[in-house]
Amino acid sequence: MASREELQKKLLEIQETQNERQEKYYSWLKTIITISVGLFGIIVSFKSDDQTSQLRSIFFIISISTLGLGILFGLTSLYSEVHLLDRSRKKLIEQTHKLIDGNADSIEFEFIKPSIFYKISYRLCYMFYIISLISLIGYAIIDDINNVCLNNFN
Repeated sequence: MASREELQKKLLEIQETQNERQEKYYSWLKTIITISVGLFGIIVSFKSDDQTSQLRSIFFIISISTLGLGILFGLTSLYSEVHLLDRSRKKLIEQTHKLIDGNADSIEFEFIKPSIFYKISYRLCYMFYIISLISLIGYAIIDDINNVCLNNFN
C-alpha cells in the first residue's frame, strides 16, 4: 500500500495536470473567440449591397447568425473558468474549516466540474462554429456551383 506522502504527491500531480489542461483549453478558446470576432467584423464590412442569389443570402444570414451565437456561447464557456475557480475556492475553504475543527482525518480530493449550463454552452459553441464554417464555405462557393451547373446544362 502506498504511503500517505506518496499518495499526496500523486494527488498533487493529478491536480497540476488538471490545472494545466484547463489553462490550455481556455487559452485555445480565447484564441478561437478572438479570431471569430475579427472574422465577424470582416464579413459584415465586406458585405455588398449587390443583389445576390436568394440561396447565397440565406448562407450569409446563417453564417452571420451562427458565428454570433458561437461567439456568445464561447464567451459563456470562457466565463466557466471564473465559475470553476469560485467553486474550487469554496471547496478549499470548507476543507480548511474541517482541518481547523479537527474533523478531517483523510485526504479529501475532488475534481470540480463545470455545471450542466457550462457543459451545454461548450457544446453549443462548437456546434454553432461548425455550422458557421460550413455555411461560410457555402456562401463563398454557391455562385460558382450555380455557374458550373448552368454551363454544364447549356
